Amino acid sequence: MAMGLAAVLKQAGAFVAGPVANIREALALLDPLPDCASLDVQLGKETSFPIADELAARGVPFLFCTGTTVDIPARHRIRPVCSKPFRPRNLLDGLASLLA
Repeated sequence: MAMGLAAVLKQAGAFVAGPVANIREALALLDPLPDCASLDVQLGKETSFPIADELAARGVPFLFCTGTTVDIPARHRIRPVCSKPFRPRNLLDGLASLLA
């Protein structure tokens, strides 16, 4: 699924730094900082909340994509969420709104 979404984003003209499979890989991609980010809440056995914390600390806008019932921590509940399953247009519109 992640590869398909990356292809949709690339086709729309975005530079895609992922997908990644874990927190360590994601944090390694934050130099240089992205303009915005899309985070799948569940990364295997981990959640992406440490990545969200780092993005927030660096002032990078992001949204969550999730198909799980994992609760988003209160500190990130203000972030936009694309609920799975979603159409690619929903993700593109969500990311565009972060840059507006």
